[in-house]
Amino acid sequence: MGKVLIFGFFSFLAIASGLGIILLRNPIYVVVALLSSLIAVAGIFFVAGAELVGALQLLIYAVAIAVFYIIAISAVPWEKAKKSESHYRFEGLVSLPIVLFLYAEMILVFMLGVKASPEGKFRAFIEKLGNTEVIGAILFSKYFLAFEMVSLVLLIGMIGAVLIGRKESQTYEDDST
Repeated sequence: MGKVLIFGFFSFLAIASGLGIILLRNPIYVVVALLSSLIAVAGIFFVAGAELVGALQLLIYAVAIAVFYIIAISAVPWEKAKKSESHYRFEGLVSLPIVLFLYAEMILVFMLGVKASPEGKFRAFIEKLGNTEVIGAILFSKYFLAFEMVSLVLLIGMIGAVLIGRKESQTYEDDST
């Protein structure tokens, strides 16, 4: 019963923080809500018994990504970056069916994965080796190619972000008005 209450608390905190990310206007408050959401998700992982994933969630996302966002927010000249105060309602309406389709696909994959997963298949493996070793064994054997492809996509995204950031900083420096 205690685990259910703790899980419910972290779930509520994650949902409330997610709403804060969407609804708040101040970028600093959005980052604080994002940090709260990431910590809540890490708490959910800890309650579920995935200690390694929870620790990685805290180390990678809650520390590194949140610090990166704070540095990016402090480095961007917001007065010059704001083109208009209007919201992008048309783009939101166009993207809404795509987002709903992706959520439906995610739910379908989750439900099919739960049905296809044999009950207790990995439990003995986890108890014998431990959580970290099981993730490493599965990740670097069965899903090695997918792991390397994700690494490549993240590297390309990081290089693209640096190039876009360089162009925007040059644009802001050239603007003398």
